[in-house]
Amino acid sequence: MIGRSESSAIPRIRVRIESLSDLVFGLALSFGSLILIGSQPKNGMDLLVNVFIFGFSFMIVVWTWIGYTRTIAVLPSEAPFVLALNVGLLFCVALEPYLFYVVITTKTVELADPASIAYGLDAGLMFLFLAGLGYLVVKQGKSGREDNRLHPVVLNRFRRFMKLQAIVGGIYIASALPIFWIDTPVGPLRFLLWSSPFIILTAFRKPKASPSTR
Repeated sequence: MIGRSESSAIPRIRVRIESLSDLVFGLALSFGSLILIGSQPKNGMDLLVNVFIFGFSFMIVVWTWIGYTRTIAVLPSEAPFVLALNVGLLFCVALEPYLFYVVITTKTVELADPASIAYGLDAGLMFLFLAGLGYLVVKQGKSGREDNRLHPVVLNRFRRFMKLQAIVGGIYIASALPIFWIDTPVGPLRFLLWSSPFIILTAFRKPKASPSTR
């Protein structure tokens, strides 16, 4: 009993990671802009394609950042596995622009296949790490502690986002399978799977309104 009380009384060292996360997300967006600057368009169609390609990577990073900031705002820093999930997420975010650059600039199939596999795994892990942080929020919010208790509406919102992020992460991870490296009339099937999360996150972002009772 004495040893247990002494161990519980030892304060945990707080690790401030918000400043590092802001730096990593900012550098990821800046690197994407540098990729766009380095690609000189030859005509108007090339310009539209470059903007579309940049917008894809931009939205991936921004959606991750939005989910991350909302989660960290309510998640206690002393919660278990928070630091590990943070570090894993920031590593994937920092790696995303480089892998995306390799995918869009490679000229050979021998490199395009492994590069796209690496990007799918990296993007999938980003969303799975987010889902893990969301799970910790839900777990902490359901605890009996008064300082960790969240409003039921907020708790349900995090639970819904956690499920969506897990689904999106699973889609990206599954896209790395060799069976999805096949050509379609509009491009490789793996690349089409990468666009499906945009539809999922947009369509299911808000819960369905419950019918009003009279």
